[in-house]
Amino acid sequence: MSRCYFDTNFLYLHLRAPDGAAPAAFENWRRRSIAELVLDSGVISALVLDELAYRLVLAWLRDDGDGDPLSTYRADAERVMRVTRRRLRRTWEAVDSLAFELQPTDAKVVDQAKSLMSRPGLTPRDAFHAAHALEGDCAIIVSSDDAFDRVGGLQRLAP
Repeated sequence: MSRCYFDTNFLYLHLRAPDGAAPAAFENWRRRSIAELVLDSGVISALVLDELAYRLVLAWLRDDGDGDPLSTYRADAERVMRVTRRRLRRTWEAVDSLAFELQPTDAKVVDQAKSLMSRPGLTPRDAFHAAHALEGDCAIIVSSDDAFDRVGGLQRLAP
């Protein structure tokens, strides 16, 4: 097995859908991805944690009946973060239980991301995720985002 970089979209879906409650395609993807994680170390970056927290906070606001969570967040982020503090604490415990290795964002990652951004179809965030994966010696990226199919040296484990 190979080291895997886990993109935010996998962790978001993994944490939002209880085991067995998601569509079959996702459950199969979850099972294959967790199997990879058990066999070798999984890698994430601070970018994954940042995106995960942001997406979850907006989803929780929506779950609680907020019709415009982005405006609510922008208007009073401090209050929103206070309200979601317990949920975030549980999220970090769940992420920590997966024992990911944290790939630092160093000069090599930044240079690699700059190079990857010059390729058509690769957004800045995708370029940074791919750079973290490549610099972390990951051969596989666990993601539903097909933009990573254009990155040489990475095989995408998709749903």
